[in-house]
Amino acid sequence: MSNPAMTRLRPLVLAAVLGVAFAAGWTLRQDGGVAEAQEDAAALAEAQLTRFYEAVSGRGELADVLGDAFQIMRTDGTRYDRDTYLSRPPAYSDYKLDDIRAFQVGDVLTATYFTGATGAIEDRSIASEDQPRLAVFTRAGGEWKMQAIANLGAGLLSDPAEAAKKAVDAWVGAVASGDPANVAKVIAPEFQIVRSDGTAYGAETYLQSNLPRFPEPPQIGTLVATGHGDHLVARYEITSKIMLGEETELRDAPRLTVFRKTADGRWLVVAHSNFAALQQ
Repeated sequence: MSNPAMTRLRPLVLAAVLGVAFAAGWTLRQDGGVAEAQEDAAALAEAQLTRFYEAVSGRGELADVLGDAFQIMRTDGTRYDRDTYLSRPPAYSDYKLDDIRAFQVGDVLTATYFTGATGAIEDRSIASEDQPRLAVFTRAGGEWKMQAIANLGAGLLSDPAEAAKKAVDAWVGAVASGDPANVAKVIAPEFQIVRSDGTAYGAETYLQSNLPRFPEPPQIGTLVATGHGDHLVARYEITSKIMLGEETELRDAPRLTVFRKTADGRWLVVAHSNFAALQQ
């Protein structure tokens, strides 16, 4: 004989089970839909960003990309509206886009990404890598327009080792030449140097000092570099013989050098620490 109470409970249990299954399926579909929507937004953002960067590279009409409410703000606080920006746009010769993350809600599309570019901004040469950006697009009449872009600061150099090797070679080579004219080409106006004995110089006094003389080319080893924007930090060791009055041998002497990139892409020495202890 069937239990009347159980008979009444069966439809309720079935409904509950179906409800849970439906909710789980709905959640899965929602999660999958969100992921797919984000992938679609990233592809859309890449296409719109490419339009913008192609335009500032001279391969498109910039006025067709920018919206009427467009604004740009750079890291130095410079702000332009649409008309001002169109009157003095960048001139890129090359660029790359990376790590685009985008979201679209209705007719609004936002994108964060990293970019590198070479070219010129207002007659100033640039050569940047991994610069973070934020862009906002809106859609009107079926067409996407860029309404805002923010330059969020200098990014980490993706591969500083190669740049650091060239910069260190140029710096060490200039000093090893013993020619103040060569050294002047690779140091910045704000340059400072300090040695292990406390001797320190600025740019002008260093060039007027008795520069070290190397009887043979110094050997550079154990180079470790980091970079951020237009600055590069390198630590390394130098094995060499140096002549300061009389010959003195230096063994695996550590160095720390800070470089700054110029508008034309050269690395100048800003600061240098020489940790070598002279051994008589």
